[in-house]
Amino acid sequence: MGWCCSGLGWGGWGAWGGLGLIGLILNLVLFVGVLVVLGGGTVWLVRQLSRGAPARGAGMDPLEVARRRLAAGEITLAEFEEIKDRLRS
Repeated sequence: MGWCCSGLGWGGWGAWGGLGLIGLILNLVLFVGVLVVLGGGTVWLVRQLSRGAPARGAGMDPLEVARRRLAAGEITLAEFEEIKDRLRS
């Protein structure tokens, strides 16, 4: 058969070959490391996605949205007054 395919699985005894117990420990550390990176990435992604989504009921008042836009400088005072008048009628 040859030296490359005589062990368990393709290529011998795993990623660390003939290192015995040390190889098994290194394989376990590598596996746990991959799980930690995937889990951390998932948590980060969920936090990023939830940060952009407004909470239910938050920001739904049009006058409050106009106030925030005025405070941020996105609209002028005249535009704010026009929006406020339109919302009251």
